Formats: sequence, C-alpha cells, structure tokens
Amino acid sequence: MIKKLLVCCFFAVLSSVTRASADCPEAPRTQWLHVLDMQKKIVNEYGFAIKRFLTSDDCYEIYGWGLNEAGDEFVQIEVYFNPVSGEIVKKKIKD
Repeated sequence: MIKKLLVCCFFAVLSSVTRASADCPEAPRTQWLHVLDMQKKIVNEYGFAIKRFLTSDDCYEIYGWGLNEAGDEFVQIEVYFNPVSGEIVKKKIKD
C-alpha cells in the first residue's frame, strides 16, 4: 500500500514539473543567440522588464514584468523563449 502511494506521489510530482516547462526545440548551444543579444531583444522588441534571466533546459526563461492584455498595467510574467530565434514559446501571467 505504501509503495503504491509513493509511486502515485512520484508521478504527480513528475507531471507537475513537466507541465511547468516549455517545448523549446533542441539546438546546439553554438546556434543560440548570445545572452546579451537575447536580453536586448526581450527588452527592446517585447518591452518586458527582466527581473531574473535563466537558461532552462532548451529555453531561455525570464521572470519579470510586461503589459497586461489591455496594455494599461504592468503585471508579473514568466516567459520562455526559443534560444535560436528569440520567439516566445510560452508566456504565463502571474495572478
């Protein structure tokens, strides 16, 4: 019974971790945009303010602020980017 419970807990944690990340294409690091170029793109093209910049699996990831859908208020965001093209792969607005 305990073994069954542990297995269920393991898969519950694994599925929540899997859902948290984004699907970025695998590419050699030599093809990735340089970190500074990516940060410039995030600020200048997307208009996001970066609080934290990370490399997460096969993505660049930021935590910061961006305008809401109405464009009238800054909200906290979590955004994953394709490291080769710089395109947004996944964007979450924090509640």
